[in-house]
Amino acid sequence: MPSSTKSFKVFINYNYCKNCGICSWICPVNAIIEESFGKPVVPDHEKCTGCLQCERMCPDFAINVIEINS
Repeated sequence: MPSSTKSFKVFINYNYCKNCGICSWICPVNAIIEESFGKPVVPDHEKCTGCLQCERMCPDFAINVIEINS
């Protein structure tokens, strides 16, 4: 029987991103963290629960969260 768990992938468009830190601040599971100079990265996409808070709150429309088939 297939697993009912959903998986998500976070895409960050660094051409739009201004490193404001909102996405890493609002992520409830810390899937998005800040690297040097505030650059957001997603080291482990499996942590993402697909709540879409980062996508909704990004003032630069630089984040896209998609559901992936697992």
